Amino acid sequence: MHPMLIFFVPPSVREVYFLFKDLFTEQGFSYLPACSLLVFFLSGNTSFSDFVRSCPWSPSVSSLCRYAKAFEPNRFMRRNRKRILKKMAACGHSDFCFAVDDTANPKFGSGVFASAPHGSSSGLYFGQKILILVVVDLRTLHAYPISYIFLSGKKDPNHIPAPERAIGLIADAIGDGFPPFPVTSDSWFGSKEFIQSVHALGCEFAGELKTNRNARAGLGRADSVRNIATWFTNLTRYRLTRSKHQKRKDKRGKAYSEEMLYITGLSTQLKIIAVYNRINGANPFAIYATTNLSMTGARLWKLSRARWSIECLFRNLKQSLGFGSLTAGSEGGAHMAVCIPLILATSIELDAREIWKSAGRETLGTIVKKQREASFGKAIDLVINNHNSSQLAMLRARRKNPTRKPTNISGEKKIA
Repeated sequence: MHPMLIFFVPPSVREVYFLFKDLFTEQGFSYLPACSLLVFFLSGNTSFSDFVRSCPWSPSVSSLCRYAKAFEPNRFMRRNRKRILKKMAACGHSDFCFAVDDTANPKFGSGVFASAPHGSSSGLYFGQKILILVVVDLRTLHAYPISYIFLSGKKDPNHIPAPERAIGLIADAIGDGFPPFPVTSDSWFGSKEFIQSVHALGCEFAGELKTNRNARAGLGRADSVRNIATWFTNLTRYRLTRSKHQKRKDKRGKAYSEEMLYITGLSTQLKIIAVYNRINGANPFAIYATTNLSMTGARLWKLSRARWSIECLFRNLKQSLGFGSLTAGSEGGAHMAVCIPLILATSIELDAREIWKSAGRETLGTIVKKQREASFGKAIDLVINNHNSSQLAMLRARRKNPTRKPTNISGEKKIA
């Protein structure tokens, strides 16, 4: 995205700053540096140099880098969790679930914090892998981020697999006051160890299994073991309720069949459903399981598909809030590039009307776009109506040499 001129602190950013003012102050961030960093991610910039060239009231590049290095995310995320808990208590229902997933953040250069060779669904890459835990409102399908962690590479001597890290995040969330909601995940987290650990925390596992898993009907020696998909071939199928995104003229609705099975290596019985694109489909396109044997197949499908909310969150964070884009500041900068977009995304979802002046059920991307357009409109008005503004003079100095580090007017005078 091209840098956008920003001459004023947006009112929404001021409100978010005051929500975390005491935490910024404790880390040595005064008003303008803190707002600058919030606007940096809101405006979609990818480097401090580009941002300083488009925002004349911000501190210098060197100052922003120093602030990034000093950033500590723990208390910010703790405050964020408290705000989410308060919202959940006020919403009038308890239909929520945990969703966990990791996202790839490719980086170039070995000096970037937590960069290592990683694998993803799209192949191998070098960079960061970030594991995020969210709580999903099953009525609105909004995903609220409550914690995250950088995953280490497999060659790291202290490497801990992602499922173990995810269990730690869920346990911490429950310790902070979140109820033991059902846990949904994709098939990468569907190992027997992960299912056992979730169950031990008092949560229901409700996630996807890989279709190449083996299962059996009982634990006796006479019970045969075979591919999990073959258990559903001749079972009764039930139609699933069509989603609002399906076209009315489309008569093909999804269907499922269910069975009680034991997957290999797990002594706990699971309720498993095989989901088909059509009621007479030959092969299931996905298989889901839960440790709650009384859960209906339709409920399991709803919980499992709620995991898609975290994928939508990843998309919004990367496309609209500069998630993970910052490379300056070493470990502090890496945490800042994750933590600040998360608290901005949470504020947009929780305070859409009060702080962000959303007119209705607008997406995060739409709200951010409107904020940028409003800031740009004010910048154009200043350029047209106030040619002698000190901010314009500062902007001219910072943009004078686009191939070098931007400097302010006082620095330009010293050089002269």
